[in-house]
Amino acid sequence: MANNSEEYAYEVIDNETDAFICAQLLADEFAKHEPLTSFSQIGSKEFLDQVIWPAMLDSLKHRLSVLARHRLTNEIVATILANDLYFDHKKHPYNPSDPPHSFALIDFASEMDEAFIQRDFGQKLEPYMVLHIFIGTTQKQHSGKGIATRLRAFICDNARKTQGYQYAFVQASNPATYHIYIDKMGGQIVTLFDPKTWVWKKKGDGKSCPFKEFTGGIIPNILIKLT
Repeated sequence: MANNSEEYAYEVIDNETDAFICAQLLADEFAKHEPLTSFSQIGSKEFLDQVIWPAMLDSLKHRLSVLARHRLTNEIVATILANDLYFDHKKHPYNPSDPPHSFALIDFASEMDEAFIQRDFGQKLEPYMVLHIFIGTTQKQHSGKGIATRLRAFICDNARKTQGYQYAFVQASNPATYHIYIDKMGGQIVTLFDPKTWVWKKKGDGKSCPFKEFTGGIIPNILIKLT
C-alpha cells in the first residue's frame, strides 16, 4: 500500500529488509537527537538491538508501521514504528516488581503507558482499537518538507481504514511532533509527566531519579480520535 506525493512515497512496512533499514534509522536518529535518549547516552547499536529491532519485528505482524521513501533515489528518509496497544500490553504487561530495564527511559515510558491504560483511557482496551505510535523520525536533510505531518496522517488513515482503529496514542518529547499531534491532528493531552521528578521505583531504593538533570521539559500522553 502506498500514498504518493510528488517527491516522496508513503508506504506500509511489509518486509524485513525495509523494516531493518527503518529500525537502523530510528536508532541512529534517536540516539543523536531524541531528548531523553541522548540525555541517557544510549548508543545507537544497543538501542537498536535491545529496543527498536524487537519492537519492529512485532510490528511487522500487524502491518501498522510506515515509511517515507524518496522517489528519485529510493532511499528511506522517514519512518514511524507503531503497534497495537492491546497486544503490546498483553505481551509486555507492566509489573512494578519486575527487574528494571537496562534503560531507565523504557521503564519511564512503560509507566506512562500503564497510566493511560488503567486510568486515563476510561474504557476497556480491546484489540484493533488503539494504535500505539511508539517512535518516529525524519532524516534532517529531508525535514521542513511536510514529510513528518503527511507520514503521521498516513499511519493513522491506514490503521483506521484497513483495520478499524478508533484511536492513536502517543508520547511526544519533540516540540515539532507535539505541534503535529495537537495542532494539526486534533490530539488531546490526557496526562503530563515530568522526567525530572520521576522516581525509578524498579531500582528498589525509592530514591533513584535518573532524569533529575533533564532539561527537555514535560512529556505528554496524547490521545487522537481517528473516527
